[in-house]
Amino acid sequence: MKNTFGILMVVAVVFGTNESSFAQKDKKAFQGTITYDISYKGESLTPAQKAQLPASAAETIKDCKTKTETVAGILTITSITDGAAKSSTMLIDIGDNKFALKKTEADINKEQTDEPKPIVNITPETKVISGFTCKKAIVTTTLEDGTVNNDTLFFTEDIGCKDINFSSGYKDIPGKILQYSVYNTEMQFLTSYTVKEIKKSKISDNIFLIPSDYKETTEEELKKMFGGDE
Repeated sequence: MKNTFGILMVVAVVFGTNESSFAQKDKKAFQGTITYDISYKGESLTPAQKAQLPASAAETIKDCKTKTETVAGILTITSITDGAAKSSTMLIDIGDNKFALKKTEADINKEQTDEPKPIVNITPETKVISGFTCKKAIVTTTLEDGTVNNDTLFFTEDIGCKDINFSSGYKDIPGKILQYSVYNTEMQFLTSYTVKEIKKSKISDNIFLIPSDYKETTEEELKKMFGGDE
């Protein structure tokens, strides 16, 4: 399973974008699903490489809990987060191999400490996406090499809770992000997420449980399996 472009790229997409929501006002918590269309832009990507990347993602939300599933060929990556418990789990399903990577609040805080801190500018501009009024925000991040990234996104305060996006680089955005783009500086391509559909429905807590047939692993072990370490 080593040196597989598709696995590396899908993991990069999911790791680079997971999840993007925050604050909820005093109202009934949102339950339902959000489907995103995903597109890519960058001269570093060949048509064959783009074909290996996921074209959509499905996210289930219940108050502070999220479950996002991304499929690319035989590879399925599922991200489960719990804003109340400040925990996250990434499930990787490839053929007969199933792995679970769990992270605690301490793990996530350490990762965020080691990363550049984004500066969030919420603008007066608004946009309606799938019936939800969204505010426009510009997130500026200065990388170690001096490169400055300006990500433009639209978020709504009507979905999620204040800690639902605790594990992402957009944790200071006060609402669920419904449209955004992220530039992968290492692989030099832009990934854009746009909402295709939002459906309200009753969600069972069981959907956020970790299946028993997944083997718990570490990030180091995943890098050896998928990162091509010899």
